[in-house]
Parts: sequence; structure tokens; C-alpha cells
Amino acid sequence: MAHNSERKSNAKDILKQAAPCWIISFALCFMLFLYEPIMMYVTNKDNFWFDFGIVIKPVLMIFLIFFAGTAAILTGLYFICRKFSENVKPYRIILTVIFVCFIVLYIQGNILASHLPALDGSAIDWGAYTSDNIITAIICVILTVAAVFCCIKLGLERFVSWAAGISAAIFAILTVTLVTTCIQKNAFESKNNLISTTQDFNKASTHKNFYIFMVDSQSATEFTNVISTQEQFRHAFDDFTYYTDTLSTYAYTRDSVPYVLSGHLNKNDENFGDYSENALNNSTLFNALEERDYDMYLYDEDLAWYGKKDFDIKNNPGTRNVSLRFGEYFKQEMRYVWFKYLPYGLKKASEIEKLNFGNTIDKFKWGNDVLYNEFSNGSGIEKTSGAQFRFIHAEGAHVPFDMDENMNRIKGGTYIQKTTATAKLIASFIENLKANGVYDNSVIIIMADHGYQPKNAPENYILSRFNPILLIKGVNEKHDLIYSEKPVSYLDLPQAYEELLDGKQSTDLFSDVEYPRTRKVIWYEIYKEEHMVEYETVGKATEWDKFHKTGAVFDLSKK
Repeated sequence: MAHNSERKSNAKDILKQAAPCWIISFALCFMLFLYEPIMMYVTNKDNFWFDFGIVIKPVLMIFLIFFAGTAAILTGLYFICRKFSENVKPYRIILTVIFVCFIVLYIQGNILASHLPALDGSAIDWGAYTSDNIITAIICVILTVAAVFCCIKLGLERFVSWAAGISAAIFAILTVTLVTTCIQKNAFESKNNLISTTQDFNKASTHKNFYIFMVDSQSATEFTNVISTQEQFRHAFDDFTYYTDTLSTYAYTRDSVPYVLSGHLNKNDENFGDYSENALNNSTLFNALEERDYDMYLYDEDLAWYGKKDFDIKNNPGTRNVSLRFGEYFKQEMRYVWFKYLPYGLKKASEIEKLNFGNTIDKFKWGNDVLYNEFSNGSGIEKTSGAQFRFIHAEGAHVPFDMDENMNRIKGGTYIQKTTATAKLIASFIENLKANGVYDNSVIIIMADHGYQPKNAPENYILSRFNPILLIKGVNEKHDLIYSEKPVSYLDLPQAYEELLDGKQSTDLFSDVEYPRTRKVIWYEIYKEEHMVEYETVGKATEWDKFHKTGAVFDLSKK
């Protein structure tokens, strides 16, 4: 009996001393690999193709792998120390170090994260965060000194016990925050988002085609300079009318794409996911195409179209039929977690500039180089008699500027270099249609979702994002490239679509558009989309000083 009692006492002693490592490692792994990935999804769910039911599986797997591994290592360390040291002092010292690191990461990722740069694809200047590095260093010193003082004052065993209690409290706080946010953001909705595969990408009709080729972030001014001064583009855009004085409706991709495809404005009357779904399901363009028996294909990496699709998009298998690649998801999640939680001096190691969760599945890729190779490899186009509609959204001049004039990926490039690559991509798309005999019978709209504004530009220069390229060619249209200065707005596009489908040529479009004309745009800051401000102008698209606020404000939070 005494022997059994001694064994029970030893078991209780082991459990008491080993439990802190399980609690601390659980709280740490929960924060990094469960709390943060779910919060990232929930607070940005309209920007991801997947929904909660898909993402929770790899997230749980990653959490369990890290927790099991960390707990096993620390438990093993405990038993090793127990074997060679009666008071397991080395084990408690290491656990103290891990706890201090946990608190540093908690503060970094949940308190000091407000200064993090936007992951919009642009290169991050980590040298601009000197003050944040100093603050982090001060916090690390204070926490280290405090931990040493407490260990001396309380003793290692008691401090480790306190550390476990603090870790449990942090876990409770994070859990309450996570559950509350999930409920508020309706995290558990099944989105069944549209997925763009490459199905029938090289198919075209011998009868009639309607193409919208959209490049990203391409301003008209720089594009005009490139195609008007470089010999390689001398006749590349013949037969098109180039509307150089065009205003887009939005300054960013998120709202530009569903508007261009639907003709319905987003004025923050509902959350973006609902707006995009409703707009696309009631698209005036899709209705017109369906009435004329067009097969419709959308090639876009991240088009938000959830739930039931009221139109038959041929290359969309639906989210439920797509398998996520765990290895690629693991890579993307790790990059984001390190970006969010590492001290500023170490964040650069994440090598992140944007979230690339689209790489976790096999689908259409928007890269200029990928599409250029597709158009110029001579594989040809599969012919069909049925009318075909294609919307293709390409990388264009989007940040980062990592492409030279010859479509090679580089570092430290310029906007002009990427603009030249964009022009070359568009020219290859047009030439491919010509080479395969489906150019003349095609309506072709070359456009950008929005323009571009340099970083640190004057405040009113942000409005340069509203001057994208717009080039249009109708069926059997033949003439030299025409530059038109008509004050066109993307609000005019729905009518232009109808007229092009009815056989009008580009020179006959926008017949009632002339100066003077009041044009309106809707501005918001990226990642602050819940607050929209309307501007208007009677000037040219490049006359930023003539834009002024109308007084109309669209706030989602106040609906």
C-alpha cells in the first residue's frame, strides 16, 4: 500500500511539474496557429475563395502538429532534467524563456499590429519601422528583467506556475475574442464561391466572340506614353478606339470588377459579399449575353461570387468540388503568422508582400508571363460555332514592379517597365486572335480595373487611380488606332455593351457623351472599405485639382 501511495505521489508531482509546459505550449500554439489564421479569414473573408468549412481543416491540422510537437519536446525535456536534476531547474528556465517569448509575440501580434503595412503586393520598406523596432526592443528588455526579478523573488517553480496561469488567462481572452468576432462577422456561412479554372481558355467562336480583357492597375497616361513611343506597338492597336479621358468608378479591384461585370454600384448598403453576389446574379451584361445564347467564361483569380449562380459560368466547378493543397496552404499561413507576430526587426524573414492563398488550388493564374506564354506559344485556338464570352483579368501593372519589358521576372523594376510588359501582353492576346482567324468577328474591350497612384504622392493625386485605360474594337472594325478625348465614365459601360452586342463599332459608342460633363467616382482607402466618399468633376480625368467631394458618404457601419 505504501508503495502504491508513493507511486501516486510521484505521479501527482510529475503532473504538477509537467502541466505548465502543456498549458503554455497550448496557449502559444492556439494563438499562432488557430486563433490568428481564423481571425485572418473572418476579418477578410470576402477576399478569400474558401469558406470556414474548408479552411478549418488545415488550420486544425497545423495547430495539432505544432502543439503535439512542442508539448512532446518540452515533456521530454522535463523527464531528461528530472533524471539528471532533482529540481528540474534547466527545464523551468527554458519554460520561462518560452513564456517570455510568448508574451512578446502576444503583444506584437495583438497590441502593436496597428502599424503593419498593407499586403497589397507592393514592396515593403522595413527600414521605415525604426521606432517600432525600438519599442519592441524596450518591451523585450522590460519583460526579461521582470521575469528574472520574479524568478528570484518567487522562485522558479512558483513563477512557472504563475506563467501557466497567465497563459491560460490569455487563452481565455483570445477565445472570447475569437468566438465573438466569428459570430459578428457570420464566419460560418457557406460561401460556395466561384472558382475560375482554365477550362476552354483557348476556345473561340467562328461566329461571334465578346472579350473583356482587363489588366490591373494600368493608368492611361503611362500606357499612352509607352504605345505611342515604342516601335513594337506602332500597329498593335489598330482598329481600336482608345478613350484616354476615361474615369473608372472605383479606385480598387474589389469593387471595380463586380461593377464592370454587372452595372450595379456598391454604396455600402450591404456587406461586400452580399453586394457582389447580388450584383453578379442581376448583371445587365450577363442577361444580355444569355439572351443572345453566349457561352460565358470568367477567368479571374479572386472574383467574389457566393452561393447560387443565376448564370451558367462554364469554367466554374464551385468551391465544394475543389481540393486545397495542404503544403501550399501551410506555406502561406506560416508567412502570414510570422509577418503578424514576429518583432518588426524579424518580420522581413516572412518574405511576404501579399496573401497568395489562390495558390492553394489549381485554377486560372493571372500572371502576365503565364498568359503571355499561353498566347504566344503557337498552340492555336479550338474553334466552335457557338457564341463565346470571355472575361480575362490579368496582372497588368499591379505592384510589385517585378517584371521587365521582355516579361522576365526581376527585382527592383519600375512602373514603366511593367506597363511595357502589360502592353506586350495585350498585343500578344490580340495577335493570337488574328493568327487563328477569330479577330474580325470579335468584340474586344481592353481595359483596366483602375489606374495607379505612386506612394507618398500628394493627397489629391490619389485620384489618378480613376484614370484607367479603355480601348474598344467592334466586329469587323478596320482603321488606324483612334485616340478619343470623350469624357467617358465606367458608368457608361452597360449601354456600350448593349450597343456592341447589337453590332455597333467603337467609333459610334458614347454618342451623347461630350464636354462639359459632370462625372462621379467613389473613393475609399484600401482595407477601410466600410467608409466610401463620392467625388465629382467637370474636368478631365487627369485634372486632379478639379475633383471635389459631393457630400455623399456611404458608411456600411451606419446602415
